[in-house]
Amino acid sequence: MSIRKQRRGPRTRGRTALGRLPSTDAFDTESKKSPLTLDERKLVLFLLVALADDRGSLAQTRQCLIEAFGSRERHWCAGKTEDALLHLLAKSIGQGATGPPPWDRIVDMVNVAVPRTRRVVVLGQAAALFARSVGWDRPAEGYDGPFSVPDWIDEPVVTIEMITAGWVTEVAEPTRDARQAEPGPVVPAPREPPVPEGSTEGRSPRSAVRWVAACAPGNPIDDPAALRKVMLAIAGAARRLDEEVETLRRSLNSHQIANWKLRSENQRQRSLLEQLLREKYPGASTDTIRQLITEQLRSITAASPPETRPLHG
Repeated sequence: MSIRKQRRGPRTRGRTALGRLPSTDAFDTESKKSPLTLDERKLVLFLLVALADDRGSLAQTRQCLIEAFGSRERHWCAGKTEDALLHLLAKSIGQGATGPPPWDRIVDMVNVAVPRTRRVVVLGQAAALFARSVGWDRPAEGYDGPFSVPDWIDEPVVTIEMITAGWVTEVAEPTRDARQAEPGPVVPAPREPPVPEGSTEGRSPRSAVRWVAACAPGNPIDDPAALRKVMLAIAGAARRLDEEVETLRRSLNSHQIANWKLRSENQRQRSLLEQLLREKYPGASTDTIRQLITEQLRSITAASPPETRPLHG
């Protein structure tokens, strides 16, 4: 048996980095409790799931980092071997992590190791998780990249399946019925000026094409001038749609940030209230205190006053 295998305990021997962490609870072992906070555990587990290869290890990530940055002067990967990089990554990604990696390193790893089709989603959720772990609104000052809060960010325990299910939801193209039923951010409709006679401004691509084709003598394909009008109409409508999509994206990001702030403040206030009630009623159990808080919150919106509840263990 090799020295490395001898150092591993019976629970971890022969298991990959991802195989040892099925959930955020798995950071703690029988012999050692992880120093990571719950938010840091969620971020580290998320990064491990995003960066792990088909074998559940970070071998491919290490190789991609060395190929991309190994020869770049003053980069954090410069001049490092795979073993040296393995030791460095183990301190921030994996069961034995002592703290999550800095944001600039997260960006480097995501850009080189995550498939292009999933990169924007992973980077957006990583940004929200990193900001949450450090208590900031954004992962870095001046950051204007993707930012999307995972649905499971407030869950007490996060599993690998929850993380990957979030990616499927983000990446998959919604059906037409789902797009119509799903509520989106409230964005005021732009006030459009009246369409001048003989103009395609404000028309959808399909209606613009039909309008030009109807006004053109004969088939537009046979008339270069009419065909040019069709192409310009499509280009103008596509440009306007791109602008509307960008406006919606910015509005969605602002709503997500505001929602995250409200949820964080709610959690902070609830924790403070629990602490005050524990000091006031030392003999009350945690479940009793939380039930009391829930009843008091419900009474704010309910017409009838809450029922009195004895505080006892």
